[in-house]
Parts: sequence; C-alpha cells; structure tokens
Amino acid sequence: MLSGVDLCNVRESQKIMDEGFMIIPFPKHLTDTMILWIKSFIATSTGGAHADLEEQLQVLSDALFVEKFHKAFRIFPSHVADEIAVWVESLAHFLGGKQAGMNYVSLAERMKNSGLTEKSWDTFWRCVRPNKPDVGSAHCDYQFWEIAKGTVDEPSTPFSYDERWKIWIPLLGCNPLTSLQVIPGSHVEEIPIDNIATKYGIKPTIDPEWLLKNEGRFICPLEQFSGCAVLFHDKLVHRGPPNPSQQLRISGELTIILALYK
Repeated sequence: MLSGVDLCNVRESQKIMDEGFMIIPFPKHLTDTMILWIKSFIATSTGGAHADLEEQLQVLSDALFVEKFHKAFRIFPSHVADEIAVWVESLAHFLGGKQAGMNYVSLAERMKNSGLTEKSWDTFWRCVRPNKPDVGSAHCDYQFWEIAKGTVDEPSTPFSYDERWKIWIPLLGCNPLTSLQVIPGSHVEEIPIDNIATKYGIKPTIDPEWLLKNEGRFICPLEQFSGCAVLFHDKLVHRGPPNPSQQLRISGELTIILALYK
C-alpha cells in the first residue's frame, strides 16, 4: 500500500524520529473521491450559483461561512471515510504496530450535525479562503485530546491504542506558501503550552514568546503536492498559515490511532 516505504517502518526511519514527520504516498483514487465530495458539498451549501469554488463561497459572509462550514459538517460521509479507513488499517506494519485505525467523531459533533452517528469516522477536510481569517494558531494535536478528556468533545475509539499520528493531505490550491507548516524536532521538546477561553470554547495555545523565538524554524514539509500526504507525530508543533493566494486551499485530515505489540 505504501510503495517505496513499505519495506521498513517508522521505527527504522531516523528522519521521522528526529524531525517528527515524513512524506508518504497517498492513493490518488482516495484524493479524487474526497475532492468530488467536497465540491458537491460546497455547491449544495451555497446554492451552486457560480462556476468555480471561490465564487460559490464569496456569496457567504464570514459568520455564515463559520456556521455552514463548522467541522461537524466537514466530516467525510461513510462512503468516503470507509475507503480511507481501509487504507489506514493497512498502515499498521509501516507504523510499527499491530493495529491501526481512526477515531470516531465526538458527541459534541453529533449534537451539532444530526447526520453523524457514533460510528462516523473523524476524517474531515478544511477550507481556507483567500485572505480570510480561516486558520488557527500554532499548536500540537495532543493538546486538543487532553482538553477534550471527560467532556462531550472527547472522541471515542474502536480499540485501545498506544500512540496517535496525524495525516495531512493536500487536495486543492496547496503550495509552499499556503500549506501546512511544522517545526522539525519539536515533538521531543518541552513546549510551553496553556489553555485559553475563547468564544468557541477552551482552546490550546503555545507561549507567544516561544513562538516568536522559534518563528524561523517553521517550514513547509512538502515540495510537491500530488499523490502524497504528511505523516507527523501528534506532539509536533504545526500550523496552517493564512492563504494569500487567489485560490481556496483545501486539505484533508485524520488522526491515526495505533496499538503497539506488547
């Protein structure tokens, strides 16, 4: 399933141990299926009155965009997510574990979107409009999992696991200036973190002085944006930058849960 990298696993990759990420192949048929669904969703959500995606979204105010494109509505439907789940399951050996899978959506997301169920996979897409405030601050994914513990935001999982990994998939409008940025090696550092109250609830944050000091370490890990994805540790510092281009930036995301051999 991972041509060129399936002869070993991440435990044998010095790069991912040192840097916390690596580029892996991602099946084109999955990319095509994801893009097709996203275009259909955007057209349906906006009335599809315009020819291209950018024009379709321009009819929405920022407030309406946030309402219509809340994460709970950007979860891929089962016919898409089930295919992705099969691919994720095939990564177990590559990740050095006995079982790989994804988590389910949270109760909070099911309350927001009645179309979701307890068994809906938490694999979703993001849309960043040109020159709009559609991105969050730099963070480590494990911070969100810690905040969610014991709340309606806590995702459920189909099995007990030992590790979490993140997958980021470039889909449309991705280039070195607009795409995922990471700080190599930050997954093994002591990052000064905190939680803050926002109008969207409690959110994780990283000390602004630390971020300012380390601004020059952010890189875009991708050199080309077709047929690949970024695999990274859930303690790696990363962010999605603002989109200065004239195109939408659309990407896919999921968390891999991994059970190790004991």
